[in-house]
Amino acid sequence: MSGTATTGKGLETLTHKIKYNKQYSAEATSTGQYRDILDGQHPDVTLVTCSDSRVWERSLDDQIGKIFSIKNIGNRVEPNLGSIEYGVGHLHTPVLMIMGHTGCGAVHASTLELKDEHARILKSLDFIKPTVAEVQKLLIRKGGIAGYKKETKVAPVTKISDEAFFETLVSEANVDRQIENLLNDASIRNLVYTGKLMIVGTIYDFKDIYSKEKGAIFVINVNGETSVEKLKKLAAGEGDGRVVAGTVKRMLVY
Repeated sequence: MSGTATTGKGLETLTHKIKYNKQYSAEATSTGQYRDILDGQHPDVTLVTCSDSRVWERSLDDQIGKIFSIKNIGNRVEPNLGSIEYGVGHLHTPVLMIMGHTGCGAVHASTLELKDEHARILKSLDFIKPTVAEVQKLLIRKGGIAGYKKETKVAPVTKISDEAFFETLVSEANVDRQIENLLNDASIRNLVYTGKLMIVGTIYDFKDIYSKEKGAIFVINVNGETSVEKLKKLAAGEGDGRVVAGTVKRMLVY
C-alpha cells in the first residue's frame, strides 16, 4: 500500500479499530449475541439522533438489534424520511424517538453567519436556521433571556452562559419542529392516530444542564405535546410511567 491516505494517523487509527473489532467479534460469537437475530431484526425504537460521536445509542439499550439508528448533523428528519418510514412502517417499532442533545455543534453553527463552509453543510444547517429565528423572536417578546427566565422560572442545574442557554432552547425547538414535520407525513400521522406509534422528543445531556448525570435522557415532547404538566400526567397514568414522568423536563416554554 502506498500514498499518504494509507500512512500515518489514518493507518494507525484503522489498525486500532480492526484490533478492537477482532476482540468484539470473538466475544459476540462466543456469547451468541447475534443468534436470535440472524434471520431478521426486531428493534424496539427507531431513533433519529445527531451524528455527534458523544451521543451514544447504548445509553438507551446495549443489546444488539434493539435500536434502529438514523444519524445526521442536527437530528433532522427531512433527509431521512425513507429510513424513518422503514423503521416504523416495516420494522413496526412502537417508538420513534427524535433525540437532540446539549452542546450541539449543528445548532451552534446555525446561529452563525457562515460563508466559507462547504455548501452541503450549509444546506443541512438551513433546516435549523428558521428554528433559530423562532426562538430569537420568542425571547424578544419575553424581554430577553433574563426576562424569559424570570417569567418561565426555568433554570439549568449548573450555571451556563447565555449563549449556551439560548442554544439549548434552540435544540429543544429543533426537536419540536422535527416532530411537527413527522406529523405532517400522512403515513406516520396515521400510525400515531391509530395508537401503533408514539413519537417521543428527547434531549441527551452531557453538559450538566438538565441534571448532573452525564448521558441522561430527558423527555420534552410526546406526539407533539410539549406541556411539562400534561406530559407528566400522561406518563404517570400508565403502569411504571412514573419512571418516564421523572425524566420530563424542558427549558423551552412557548
